[in-house]
Amino acid sequence: EVAPDGGILFEVADTGIGIPEAEIAKVVEPFYHLDTPLARKYEGSGLGLSLVKRLVELHGGDLNIVSTLGKGTVVSCKFPRWRTVDGEG
Repeated sequence: EVAPDGGILFEVADTGIGIPEAEIAKVVEPFYHLDTPLARKYEGSGLGLSLVKRLVELHGGDLNIVSTLGKGTVVSCKFPRWRTVDGEG
């Protein structure tokens, strides 16, 4: 969607296991996993959110994560107006 300031905002939401509040800052670090290798239930390299965060920041944007344990997570990416097609702002 178009943000009130003319930037671009999009969100991805899931209804998964959620992320503990103390871990949210860590999940954007490369190769970080919430669980240990021996107890891991979910596959993945641990690079997804770190790559998204870096790409968003390279475009001058912000990444925000809001999560509730047992209910899911919402990841929001907001890009500034100057990254839109008209480039004004």
